[in-house]
Amino acid sequence: MGYLETLGQVLREIRVTAGLSRESCAQVLNRDHLAKIEQGRLAISVLKLKALCEYLNVSQSLVLTTVEARLVGVDLETYRTQQTTEFKRQILTGALKSEIDLGSFRGVRGKRAEDNRVAVQALQAEGLAKMAIVRKLGISRATVDRYWVKS
Repeated sequence: MGYLETLGQVLREIRVTAGLSRESCAQVLNRDHLAKIEQGRLAISVLKLKALCEYLNVSQSLVLTTVEARLVGVDLETYRTQQTTEFKRQILTGALKSEIDLGSFRGVRGKRAEDNRVAVQALQAEGLAKMAIVRKLGISRATVDRYWVKS
């Protein structure tokens, strides 16, 4: 079973367990649309998944975690333990954060630029000359000039 089929099956099981018909979910998705999603014949947008999950009173993350666990053939408790470990690792590496990372709005180049700015100014505060910073960071003199704080 593929991703869409598994997602559809999980959503169908949650809906049926809640005692809801497809028609009763019509305020979120029309019956035919929901049927195609549950059969794995149609993808669901993130916003529609959010609305459906709210209607079914289940979090999207739990639905998707269940789908992932089924796809790798692991029981939910074991998969949750694995995911908790992975989640902590991603937080420690800085890939996931609680706060918005403003540097990411500018993309990879913007993040690199912000890192360079911080590094240049820190080394400048330590008293290093511009050319020493160029050599230490491996960046151009123009980059150092751009971020050099004028006193």
